[in-house]
Parts: sequence; structure tokens; C-alpha cells
Amino acid sequence: MPETLELCPACRARRADSAVCPRCGCDFSLVRQAEQQASRLLDEALVALLRGDRNAARARVNAALASSPMRLASALKGFLAMPTPAGDKRPAAGGGPLRSAPSDGRLLAEHRFCREPLVW
Repeated sequence: MPETLELCPACRARRADSAVCPRCGCDFSLVRQAEQQASRLLDEALVALLRGDRNAARARVNAALASSPMRLASALKGFLAMPTPAGDKRPAAGGGPLRSAPSDGRLLAEHRFCREPLVW
């Protein structure tokens, strides 16, 4: 199970490593699917940003935040909201897309600490 689901959403009991809550029997599969989808969308957003496509990155970040709030996604949304200089086709982070970035997002998966849920 992802480390982001620590308590049962139904009864707030500490979760076990099983797919259902040991206290109330709540099924965690939908929550787990939403977290996995959000993580995948965030990877796609970061890859889009590395390629210089801010619009695609913005759309994927918004979709990721709709599925599951994460610190990295919120920070990236704030970054993407900043305007780029007029006429500049490069991403605001630097001089263009990184040529050495893997297209499948493998490098991005190492940043697990940023994928923790936001506490509201």
C-alpha cells in the first residue's frame, strides 16, 4: 500500500498492510488507485515541463491534484502559474528542455519525499 494512506478513511483506524481495514472492512483499492494515478500524472507533468510544454504540464498537474493532493504537485502548480517572459518559448526554469532527462519519468520516481499528501 502507498505510504500516503496511514489511516482508514472510514473509521480512522491505523491501517494494516492489507487491502481492507482490519476494523471496519473498508476497501482501500479505490484510494490506492487514485494515489497511483496522481503519481503517474505528476510524472507526466514533470516530463512535459522538461520537454518545454508548459500547457501539457499544467493540465497534468491539475489532474494529479484532483486525484490526490501532493506537495510536489502543489509546488509545480505554483511554478507553472508564474508568467514566462514575453516571447520566450523556453520553460521558466532554464534554457530549454533537458536533453538527458529520461522520457519515461524514471528519474522523477526518486523524489518520493515530495509525493507525501498535503495535510489540510
